[in-house]
Amino acid sequence: MKIKITLVLLIAFLVTTTGFAQNADTLFYSVVKGKDISGIQKMWMNGDQEYHFFYKYNDRGRGDSVYAAIITGNSGQINKVVVEGVDYMKNAYNESFEIVGDSAVSIVNSDREVKPIEKEIYFGQGSPGFIEPVIKYLLQQPDGKATVFGGGSTQAIPLMEKHFSSNGKKIQLYLCELYYNENTPPFYAWLDQDKHFFANVNDWFSTIRSGYESLNDTLNTVQEMQAKNYYIKQMKALSDSLPAQFAVTKVRVFDAEHAIMLENMTVLISNGKVTAVEKSNKIKIPKGYQQINSTGKTLLPGLWDTHGHYDKGEGLNYLAGGVTHVRDMGNSNHLLLTRDAIRNNEVLGPDISYVSGFIDKAGPFQGPTGAIVHNLNEGIEAVDDYAKRGYQQIKLYSSVDPKWVAPLATEAHRLGLRVAGHIPSFMTATQAVNDGYNEITHMNMVMLNFLGDTIDTRSRKRFLVVADRAKDLDLNSKEVTSFISLLKEKNISLDPTMNVFAEMFTIFPGDTNPVIKPVINWMPADQRQELEAQTSLGSMEKKPAYLASFQNMMLMLKKLYDNGILIVSGTDGGEAFALEHELELYVQAGIPPLNALQCATYNAAKDCNLLNQYGTIAVGKPADMILIDGNPGVNISDIRRVEWVVKNSRMYDPKKLFASIGWSYYH
Repeated sequence: MKIKITLVLLIAFLVTTTGFAQNADTLFYSVVKGKDISGIQKMWMNGDQEYHFFYKYNDRGRGDSVYAAIITGNSGQINKVVVEGVDYMKNAYNESFEIVGDSAVSIVNSDREVKPIEKEIYFGQGSPGFIEPVIKYLLQQPDGKATVFGGGSTQAIPLMEKHFSSNGKKIQLYLCELYYNENTPPFYAWLDQDKHFFANVNDWFSTIRSGYESLNDTLNTVQEMQAKNYYIKQMKALSDSLPAQFAVTKVRVFDAEHAIMLENMTVLISNGKVTAVEKSNKIKIPKGYQQINSTGKTLLPGLWDTHGHYDKGEGLNYLAGGVTHVRDMGNSNHLLLTRDAIRNNEVLGPDISYVSGFIDKAGPFQGPTGAIVHNLNEGIEAVDDYAKRGYQQIKLYSSVDPKWVAPLATEAHRLGLRVAGHIPSFMTATQAVNDGYNEITHMNMVMLNFLGDTIDTRSRKRFLVVADRAKDLDLNSKEVTSFISLLKEKNISLDPTMNVFAEMFTIFPGDTNPVIKPVINWMPADQRQELEAQTSLGSMEKKPAYLASFQNMMLMLKKLYDNGILIVSGTDGGEAFALEHELELYVQAGIPPLNALQCATYNAAKDCNLLNQYGTIAVGKPADMILIDGNPGVNISDIRRVEWVVKNSRMYDPKKLFASIGWSYYH
């Protein structure tokens, strides 16, 4: 490709002659993770139409490192692009784009697309450097709108001008609301007085102009206030009041406690609560009840994602997929405000029913959020603070000193909090369980128990060692048998997040991400590319080993299930289709479909000590349920065929929800 040759040569020239052409006009940015600087961004221009960006950060051994060159035309339309470097999982990343005549050619890694083009804007994926030229172009268009190359439309809306002070320096900033697609939640970007990119901030990772890092929380608070309006409107438009009295008749009901299906049942709901669950031929429906004939369909308790890191933008997708509850496993302080807004029916989303307080030790591999502590005393204080704020659990992370686990767990248990999380570096799962863990998070942490006690789980080694060596673990060995006995003795649950490792260990060049493969045809074309992005750790040479290791992880999951270990359904992904795939993986591992459903209902509510309210469809409990057009107890993939969702006295139509973001739904 012409652009490829031209811009690669340009990059080489700039690197060798000028060290990325830094000069007095180069703008420097900090990538802020939590409260700490974990990376840099540099931006410079050659003239008014040639942008150059270098972006690099470290997230526990992962993180992008890319160079981007973007050239615009006189109108501001992006004409040429090249992005080169590595993506978040350290895979080589290449992206290019060029307008030639009336057509444009884009290449993302090996995916090539050629399409006619007029005034469309190219929105690249591999660099945050696109923000400025895209916004500048959009603000020149009527209503700030433009068609996106690849499909869909985007819009930029200038919101406000505000003055801020940081470290004695005053600065005038402009807040801009950007919709990557007309059907997606807003993204916020700050520009300086010269309309150069200044910052985009959020709770986890922010990019902000160097010297102004202290403004991060202030800017984020302003954004949260703006975003609230969007989500309030979304809730009003996409939810319906629950009928005061209604009956779901002739329906198949999933008895989640016993993992069986009850045929030809009628369920009565009055004022948001279940008042009867009986055989249809043995119950008389009271006068005035709205009846919903559900012959051939299945009524389930609302599903749980027991491993979320919740963001308001995930709420719609969760509900459309039948997820009514999330256990959050580590987040910012904004989470409790979001939880309360959802409970008050102000914001659309699943109930954040269980909240984990994140704790990690300060250092180069520290986690991205929560309480980052420097010593045990600070850790104890963090546990106490989480308890005071109503958290139900603490989550320990990979940098925590192994010597801290026992006293932190003791303090958590004293205050009525459970303990879960990663296994800290240079510690085995056996040691963590003996020191007070109630639950192990992620299947790789189980496998690492048998692969050495000196593994640095702060880094990518927690994935790479498992990918390379898990295949060789003898699941019938004495040490595996003893470990499982320990888990059973101490009543330890497991949140395996198998979908994460399906992405990492089973995707190779040319493969479609298995998590989204079943729903990819529901999505508009412009949304598919980003979601199809591969997260594999391995090259083709590693494929046999990685596939074999994943298969042994699946066999371990089945062995744990067979031995009575409580399995709960977490994704670590934040999308309902990830949870659906998680359940499909359980069935592929050999867990019966009915028991897989139990993991996402009864087991989850039990693990969170909320069986008195949720997890089953029973008299006296809230009407927290989903109707499936099919029988997932026979075909687990029917779990994707959600017809309606009831939660917190509101009813949701998944077809309506998905249509609002441009998706189709099951056929």
